[in-house]
Amino acid sequence: MGDSLNILVVDDEEILRENLALLLSSFNSCQTYHAENAYQALEVMQKYPVDLILLDVNMPGLSGIDLLKLMRREGIKTPVVLMTSYPSLELTVEALRYGATDFLIKPFTSQQLYEAVKRFKKRKTLETEEDYQELLHLLKQKTKEQTLLFTVSDRLTSCSNVIQLYREIIHLSLEFTKSEEGVLYLLDLERKALVPEVWEGFSERPAILNYEDSNPISKSVRESLPYIIPPCEKEKALLVNPFLIKSENFGALVLCRRESFTKDDLFCTNLILERAAPLVENFILYESIVLNLHDALRALVKALEAKDYYTKEHSERVTNYALLIAKEMGLSMEKLETLRFAGHLHDVGKVGIADAILLKPGRLTREEYEIIKRHPVIGAEIVGHIALLQEEARIIRYHHERFDGKGYPEGLKGEEIPLLARILAVADTYDAMTTRRPYRPSLSAETAYQEIIRCSGTQFDPEIVEVFKVVWQEQLQGEENDNVSRESIGSIA
Repeated sequence: MGDSLNILVVDDEEILRENLALLLSSFNSCQTYHAENAYQALEVMQKYPVDLILLDVNMPGLSGIDLLKLMRREGIKTPVVLMTSYPSLELTVEALRYGATDFLIKPFTSQQLYEAVKRFKKRKTLETEEDYQELLHLLKQKTKEQTLLFTVSDRLTSCSNVIQLYREIIHLSLEFTKSEEGVLYLLDLERKALVPEVWEGFSERPAILNYEDSNPISKSVRESLPYIIPPCEKEKALLVNPFLIKSENFGALVLCRRESFTKDDLFCTNLILERAAPLVENFILYESIVLNLHDALRALVKALEAKDYYTKEHSERVTNYALLIAKEMGLSMEKLETLRFAGHLHDVGKVGIADAILLKPGRLTREEYEIIKRHPVIGAEIVGHIALLQEEARIIRYHHERFDGKGYPEGLKGEEIPLLARILAVADTYDAMTTRRPYRPSLSAETAYQEIIRCSGTQFDPEIVEVFKVVWQEQLQGEENDNVSRESIGSIA
């Protein structure tokens, strides 16, 4: 790289200091010094000639900005490159005010480090104010881009499901481009249509578009090219950016506003979609894996129920009842989906119970009942082996616990029992009572309802019983126990 440089690395992380020293030593004629805090840095500057300082912003004691201010007050004009994991425009303005010459955004590559040192060497040879201002403008632009990159990455990676991720794509796009409306279209190849998945700012749902139509949105997806269309009379400006995942068409982001869009707006939306693409792919893969596992386990439950006419479709009905209660309680979609999975699989542990006991036409002996009581644990172990279904496994394990602590397998009491397991317990018992068994006829819906109320506070959570009363009176009252009525309930979920 030419002339010899003495570079001081100031960072409280020893490994980073050593790695930077190793990288800098690979550059021509670079001598490095180390300091783990601001005070050591000042001592090094007093002892050795330092041409450039690589300074971490976040350090214990005096921060990098504090050290920079102190240096300038003491008349130390050594150029400083700030290193930070959390860039912001406020930090940039403050750092530039006190004479920082560049930024490195952690984690950075050896090439980015090389370019920073190279820019410093060029800065030493600048002869005109115009050259310096041009470099300063590039520095501000670079920092703005890094700030956008960090904000986008941080907000997208905090999403817990794909729908939340789609919404965040719209929020970020509207925020950074100051747009008034935004919609994310997803491509449905079977229908040859672009379907609006999430949108914001529109008074009603945007229209479904024909994939082969000549409108700019459909053309953008087909051609994998963005469109920027200026405003025309009463029509707002339009920005259409195709959404690609591994070079495959996935949909399009569409933004509207009164003012024309610029290349900077296109850069922002490109960055947002590029960062979102691998996250969307991972969510879709995750959901596919979960659904496949769920389908396999449900097939096992179906095979188990097929052995016994009296429990046929039991899991389906229990799930439907449980979802009615949970929806009345206002639980989130995430909890509803967890309950749906757990409800369908709550009796999967019976696969480990001998048919002679499971299908016994008469009442069980004490010993046989103890064996039957193992099925929640067996079911939880089966489902629990799947890392993606840990919460479902907990619900399955505890759906025979009682509110008064007299249930099984662990005798949990009150709110020690997971909420969804308490809901499932009510639904499971109601269906068991209204289903004919070899050793007893089915109870009427009214009798089963009264029995649930009678056991409020002992077997069942009284708050959930109160919700069940509302659900029963509004949706379940009068249900009979023949197959026709059972099938009619199947549409509830």
